[in-house]
Amino acid sequence: MKIHVLLCVLLQCSLVARSQTDSITIGNKTVSRKFYFRRDSTGFVTKGFINKAVHQNYANPKTEEFNIHINDSLLNGLNCWYLDHSVKDSSDTKTLTVTLRTPLPDVYIQLIYEIYADLPVVRKQLKVINSSAAGLALTDLDVESMDFQVVDKYLNEVYYNYGSNLTRLPFKGDYNDVAVMLYNVAAAQGAIFGNEAPGVLKNTDIYATIHGRLQIGMRHIKETFPFSARVQPGETFTSPKTFIYVFSSPKWQEGFEGGYKEFIRKYLGVSLYSQKHSPLFLYDTWRPFEDAIDEKLLKDCANKLSAIGTDLFIIDAGWYKYSGDFIPDSSKFPHGIKATCDYIRSKGMQVGIWFTLASVNAKSRIALQHPDWIVKDRNGKTTNLHSMAVYTDGTAWGDALKTMSLGSPYYDYIKNCISTYIKELGVTYVKLDLSMLLSAYVYQPSLTGDYETNSSKTYRDHASSYWVIYQRCMQLMDSLHKAFPGILIDCTFETWGRNNVVDYALLEHADYDWVANIEFARPIGAISIRQMTYDRARVIPNSTLLIGSQYIDYVNYKYTYFSLAAGSLVMLGDPRKLTPGQLEFYNKWNNYLKRIEQKYQYSQYFELYDIFDRPTDNNWDGCYRINTEKGGGLMFFYRNNSLDQRRTFRIPCLLPEARYKIFSFGDGKTLGTFTGKTLMEEGFTVTIPSTYTAQVLTIEKE
Repeated sequence: MKIHVLLCVLLQCSLVARSQTDSITIGNKTVSRKFYFRRDSTGFVTKGFINKAVHQNYANPKTEEFNIHINDSLLNGLNCWYLDHSVKDSSDTKTLTVTLRTPLPDVYIQLIYEIYADLPVVRKQLKVINSSAAGLALTDLDVESMDFQVVDKYLNEVYYNYGSNLTRLPFKGDYNDVAVMLYNVAAAQGAIFGNEAPGVLKNTDIYATIHGRLQIGMRHIKETFPFSARVQPGETFTSPKTFIYVFSSPKWQEGFEGGYKEFIRKYLGVSLYSQKHSPLFLYDTWRPFEDAIDEKLLKDCANKLSAIGTDLFIIDAGWYKYSGDFIPDSSKFPHGIKATCDYIRSKGMQVGIWFTLASVNAKSRIALQHPDWIVKDRNGKTTNLHSMAVYTDGTAWGDALKTMSLGSPYYDYIKNCISTYIKELGVTYVKLDLSMLLSAYVYQPSLTGDYETNSSKTYRDHASSYWVIYQRCMQLMDSLHKAFPGILIDCTFETWGRNNVVDYALLEHADYDWVANIEFARPIGAISIRQMTYDRARVIPNSTLLIGSQYIDYVNYKYTYFSLAAGSLVMLGDPRKLTPGQLEFYNKWNNYLKRIEQKYQYSQYFELYDIFDRPTDNNWDGCYRINTEKGGGLMFFYRNNSLDQRRTFRIPCLLPEARYKIFSFGDGKTLGTFTGKTLMEEGFTVTIPSTYTAQVLTIEKE
């Protein structure tokens, strides 16, 4: 293939990709990555990964660039031949595509690298192009395999589990490790390794297998939850993406702020951020009603909710007779489920509806007619991956469940079913729930995946069922988004397969992850909500996380409401019990938060820095939701069972030379005007006289 020689003639351009006879460099003002190759022999590897802020190279010799087994042959950057490369400019993104010839006849590897504006991040993806006449079996995929160190191999800390836990090298990640930080304390430098693989397939190793080796990709064939895929002749396999973000700061927490958050917000591809109109205040029927809902109940709830500025009314489980068939229950909805949806809309609210994605009732028509589509356990028996319960009778939401395989024609069936209801009912939100691949509650690897292969299933063995089913789930959500622009998709943690799990793969294809159900009342419930947000939102956009099951009619509702408002406002409970005081409070604050959201889009921002501690019963906590570009937003402060009535908090995410007004909407008072420098260095003092109380303040640049 022809080698394209690239010349960068625009010196003003901050994004650079230049070609030499034996090297290619892609970079911008903050980071660069240099590749070396030989024209007369094998080899394409990274030799330089430069953090330009400190002029430090983090790449070491012996790097492999990537690893993958294809038909049991190990391929990497050392044994493949450079063929060609090209660079594409699109707005403020530059993409380098490198094509390699492998030792396997007519099999090619493409490596795709992306950089964005002046952000210190390099994103990577791998493709396997099968131009041969035979099928390919893929395993052991490391999209990134590089000898990498932040200054040296010592004095390094590792922040993992959504950036909320500290450990040391060596490190092996799991499904919670969507982004892992390697931080050198002495040098005050760090790197964040992002892994966009779905669910339990994620694998991030730092020196865990080979000393000095960084590996980001999917789990190997001999590990639990292995990646395995087939590529037929003429097909191309495209891997999930990875990325490396570098920074320099004396505080590790700052690595997850600023440019990192900007990359996630603008370039990662978070589906919710592409939506033009997303709801702010959501209500769901699950608690206390569970599946005991009917037409009158929902209308009565809608009458109350319409008075407080509710945006989205979610009809949860119980609107159908059998899960899987999803035929509306006429005994509960004598005028049809559409009439109820129309009534809710007439009250000024959008409507959402609940589906099981793969769990169906054993007596549903779909299960009885297509037993070959049901997932089988290692003994060849049909199984319920959600709870492993074996009973076969009942029509309640969790009764007599069987798990259907998305790797079978059931995929087309459920996609058509959901699509039909979106059109007929006019819903703008769908919740996809219960297990499709593994249980969120049963932690036994042998009780996961599908052990059966037959002519209707698209995988050849148990190992390959993982990738196929995750891939089909993502494909289904993409298809729904394409067919129904504006539809909001909630893929719950139960569907994704582990308790409270969320990751970038999910949020690139779904808009929300119903990440937890916290059913404790105040104060434990409210603190637990903020703990869940704190433990995820350093790396995950917190507006995508839906946390149930806090009741709208709690006696101590204000503390709960403000705890949810630091993330996403989704409430449950019985709206019919709302008092006049509660109705007034919810209406007042819902409408105010909507005004601030319209002005500042604060829901896309969340800052912790080193300012706020993890919530506990005896401390203060909080967060900032300040649009750093528009200079305004909200600040949340919580006094738990702490003895002190006032504390002072610095606000790092401001412009030193600007002036800012701080306003208390709850009190209707302006608390002062300050320079950014004063707020950044000296901070602002917050007074909260009572324990288990929140203070929400508005900050705006003058």
